[in-house]
Amino acid sequence: MMNPGTLNFANQNLQNRSFRGRNLIGADFSNSDIRGCDFSNALLRGANFQGVKAGQTLIHLIIVVAIAIFVAIAAVHAISEMLFGILGLTPSEPAWVYNVAFFSCLGIAAVASAVRGLTGTKFIIQRIATAVSGAVSGGLLALFYRGITTMGTNPEIRVKALAISLLGMAFLGFYFPRGLVAVAIGSAGLVAVYGFTFLVATTTFAYLSTYNLVWGLVWSCLLVGAIAMTIISLIQLARDITGFFATSFRGADLTDANFEGAKLGSTDFSRAIGYQG
Repeated sequence: MMNPGTLNFANQNLQNRSFRGRNLIGADFSNSDIRGCDFSNALLRGANFQGVKAGQTLIHLIIVVAIAIFVAIAAVHAISEMLFGILGLTPSEPAWVYNVAFFSCLGIAAVASAVRGLTGTKFIIQRIATAVSGAVSGGLLALFYRGITTMGTNPEIRVKALAISLLGMAFLGFYFPRGLVAVAIGSAGLVAVYGFTFLVATTTFAYLSTYNLVWGLVWSCLLVGAIAMTIISLIQLARDITGFFATSFRGADLTDANFEGAKLGSTDFSRAIGYQG
């Protein structure tokens, strides 16, 4: 049995400490700074969190936003260069196959990014979606930037580099569906969704401008779906950013825990037991 004195954490700076899985029944955290703390799967029945400051520290928010912006800039540059390189191609041209392949890759990344935002607590689905989104987005970036730096080299090297990038990003996305990896994948995925939406929009307007109303209607429906996926991906990226090193009560037992006057910020209560938000 733990000494009651060890359960007194009141009026302390506890930023970024881990209490994962600990027995903290009746612990007193009143008026403490618990930003960035991990209480995942902890026993916190009857714990006192009155007046605590929870959520995310400013320095962590700045770091994760900077990383998201950096990845987004790299993705925008790569995808926009590839996208504008295929615009205007027609099915009669030999290069049309690249148009189809690129469009398909963006579509897969778009769907995977949207699924990430819709899965909620279905963790295995979120892992798979994050892996797919990371593999496709990472593969496109690797294909572009590796292609720039290996001009004139053996194509086999590019293929191997692409395969390694795909497998590496799929592995990271599956085993690290949250945190910094999720932010990077989410940022690149959002750009891919936007690129997909842009291509769908140009195709839609092309059909409508030639009064091909049947196909125009079909593509208009697809455009609505693409816009919805863009919004969902943007919301998920915001969650990934605000959840980075934020206070987590994921799966914790918070029965009768007291949060009166607490500043909770972007605190994660997913699958928590007994929390009355």
